[in-house]
Amino acid sequence: MNRLAWHVLLAMFLFAMFSAVDLWGEDEPISPAEFLTEDAWPWALLSVALAAASELAWRFRASQVEREGLAAALAASQIDGERWRSTARQHSEGLGQAINAQFGDWRLTASESDVAMLLLKGLSHKEVASLRNASSATVRQQAAVIYQKSGLASRAELAAFFLEDLFPSRPDPAASPAMVLKPAPQPRPELIQHMS
Repeated sequence: MNRLAWHVLLAMFLFAMFSAVDLWGEDEPISPAEFLTEDAWPWALLSVALAAASELAWRFRASQVEREGLAAALAASQIDGERWRSTARQHSEGLGQAINAQFGDWRLTASESDVAMLLLKGLSHKEVASLRNASSATVRQQAAVIYQKSGLASRAELAAFFLEDLFPSRPDPAASPAMVLKPAPQPRPELIQHMS
């Protein structure tokens, strides 16, 4: 039986109980017609109100449980996110140091190192020029010198030089469980319906 049927039965039971108490407490006999026209409707309303209150209390409790579950999931996600950011920060700092060391091995000047770093970040020559208050021609010339000193032919090769070995072709959970990305949580259909 579904919940609504239980609440209808509760309302019927309460109505029968209230009606019986009312009829039992009468000093003189009352006809069924008199009972239905005068006394029954307040008891019916009270019974329906109590059943509705029971339904609302059940829904309120269910929403509290759902809210607590969502709060726990959010807290766990925030902890996971902070752990990821901390790990990523440590790795990115190490990667930044390794990139700067490689720039030193290539004997790039400070200006060329800045341009190379901005190119690695995906900025265009025009964007690099704007950030460095230089002309696009100057940045293109510096990029050409960077490629010459590094023995690389293009921005793609520069990026591949540093990034190629960072991404395994297939994740290996046994190698480092901390570095295996978890799949994103999927929204629960009942939450989507509840929110709409």
